[in-house]
Amino acid sequence: MVHFLAVATIAASTFAVTPVKVKWQADYGKALAATKSEQRPLLVVLDNPADPAATFDAKLLAAEGQQADLLKSYRLCRVDVSTEYGQKVAEAFGAKQFPHTAIIDKTGASVLFKQSGQIAGDQWQSTLTKFEKGVQPQTVFFRGNTILGAQSTQDISNCPSCQRKAMGL
Repeated sequence: MVHFLAVATIAASTFAVTPVKVKWQADYGKALAATKSEQRPLLVVLDNPADPAATFDAKLLAAEGQQADLLKSYRLCRVDVSTEYGQKVAEAFGAKQFPHTAIIDKTGASVLFKQSGQIAGDQWQSTLTKFEKGVQPQTVFFRGNTILGAQSTQDISNCPSCQRKAMGL
């Protein structure tokens, strides 16, 4: 019995420190198709690994701790904008400054969030948390016994399908 408890304790502690493996897709089209079939939001990072100023902070993409739990909610896509393919993807997103990040909803129909340039760690955490369900958060107002819902309007230029068509995919 003592032997079993010792083995179980070691196994549990090893499991707790084993890092979560995160798989990044380099092909936006494949990642978008997987997002639609899995009904998970898509996190897109466009950066240039050859230029330190245009590279997304690796610490923010590390699969450790709370970060790992948040990243598990997303389908992940990271595109190198120094390639011809990467330039097409960046053009489809309208990205002119890098790194550029975007979150696509779980149906693959609209862009929920996009930002060019570096992002602070606390803002990154709150953004991942805000969109981890893959839907636009809805603000609800209460007036007496009536609930009024207000949702952000979607811009047609944020359509991933339109972006894929523009890239010739």
